[in-house]
Amino acid sequence: MQRHPRQERLNRIQLIGRVQFAYEQLKETMQRYHDDSPRARAAIAAARRRLSLLNRALAMLALEVAQQPA
Repeated sequence: MQRHPRQERLNRIQLIGRVQFAYEQLKETMQRYHDDSPRARAAIAAARRRLSLLNRALAMLALEVAQQPA
């Protein structure tokens, strides 16, 4: 499988942007829902899961890049 460094870099940048966007969405969701309703808990939990998943993907990508020869 041939590697395309330019495309890989763009993919990393996109992932970083998605993590930042997910973080902003979580902040907005937490500000929007002040009550402790089931809907609020579900919305916040979904936003946290999304951010957590993207953070893990970013961490895995960082490890992969760090292990590549220079």
